[in-house]
Amino acid sequence: MQSAILTNPTKDITPRKKDFAVMDGNEAAAYIAYKTSEVCAIYPITPSSSMGEWSDEWSSDGRTNIFGEVPKIIEMQSEAGAAGAIHGALQGGTLAATFTCSQGLLLMIPNMYKIAGELTPTVFHIAARALATHALSIFGDHSDVMAVRSTGFAMLFGSSPQQAHDMALIATSASLQASLPFLNIFDGFRTSHELNEVSVLPDDIIRQLINDEDVARHRNRSLNPSNPFIRGTAQNPDVFFQSREAANAYHWKVPGIVEETMNRFATLTGRQYRIFEYHGHPEAEKVIIIMGSGTGAVEETVDYLNNLGEKVGYVHVHLFRPFSVKHFMDALPLTVKSIAVLDRCKETGAIGEPLYMDVVNALHAG
Repeated sequence: MQSAILTNPTKDITPRKKDFAVMDGNEAAAYIAYKTSEVCAIYPITPSSSMGEWSDEWSSDGRTNIFGEVPKIIEMQSEAGAAGAIHGALQGGTLAATFTCSQGLLLMIPNMYKIAGELTPTVFHIAARALATHALSIFGDHSDVMAVRSTGFAMLFGSSPQQAHDMALIATSASLQASLPFLNIFDGFRTSHELNEVSVLPDDIIRQLINDEDVARHRNRSLNPSNPFIRGTAQNPDVFFQSREAANAYHWKVPGIVEETMNRFATLTGRQYRIFEYHGHPEAEKVIIIMGSGTGAVEETVDYLNNLGEKVGYVHVHLFRPFSVKHFMDALPLTVKSIAVLDRCKETGAIGEPLYMDVVNALHAG
């Protein structure tokens, strides 16, 4: 833990001339996905549909990505097909992305395990939405993304259209560096359909965060008849387990890579993010842990209570997977006495919901 805490970590740190546009979270995320991809496989599902629609429209208009090419947009017949098309494109060394949520994300799970297991960089952009249980709900919670937290995808959360935009680029850059897939997650409707001013990242900034060597490494691992090798074999338990354990080294490097990417992003744009962002009294005794769009209301409440003489704060979780105990403990004030964890999903039969369980374990481990 540390006692010196940034009270407003996402505030601009350098004055820059910015190009602002009014857009919602879906368009903000899709803009970066389109600019950094060569293939987008799409299938509509509320509330993520417009991300694919924007990409399709831009491709039809002949708009180019940062490489000077017009991305190929492929509409499949289901989300499972979209994930399969992305998996195939990635195996060919292509830069690819897709968009989905809720039941659509669940249909992608088999390919997600393969993509992560094969150490392949990509970003799936998710407008998080409730899963249908006793009834259908199209509104935002985190039950869909929590259902895929064991696939091996890194999970990066934003809380506003600006953050959906920025995290999309941070996730894309970090994914290529780490050779691991990412989910760029923001809340369905509350963020995906929130119209707000967004400081749109110009091509030159995007280009500076996409390293040519990382792209080349991805292309060099493609399935190519000129350089044949075997992939996707059947393995006995002993070899299979060793391979799964060997992949740990890639996953535990992710927090450091994301932190470094966030710092480079801040240098280029003036917007500084942290893996875990603390806001509030530097000697807070009560702290809330939260991720997603609920941070706005929590921040206003924290500021109001601190102005009344309370000592409270909150931690905004950006990188949920892999969960870095060190970065989490560093974000907490030394003075904290009680913590409330606000999950946005229901895990029936569990001792606690996913974020709560991670926080409890982090406090014991840290």
